Amino acid sequence: MRVWVHGMPGADETEVVPGTITELRDGAAVLYLREPAREPRSVLAVPRDRGWGLHALWFSYIAVDAFELEGGAELGEWHIRLGSPP
Repeated sequence: MRVWVHGMPGADETEVVPGTITELRDGAAVLYLREPAREPRSVLAVPRDRGWGLHALWFSYIAVDAFELEGGAELGEWHIRLGSPP
């Protein structure tokens, strides 16, 4: 999947990294990220909008609130979409 860790789809300045959903937790997803400048890590992605939950990934990107899996520190608003990163 594609994970926008900075910016959003269609924005001028973005950072998109490859990720994989490894687990589902009560409507949220655990994402395994492979960022070029960091060690691989897992984060929790919680959909922001009730009508655009994980089920909407099959046709669009969705906004999520991202949290560190260990400790729960908030990382900010990210966006995710199925498919290979550019």
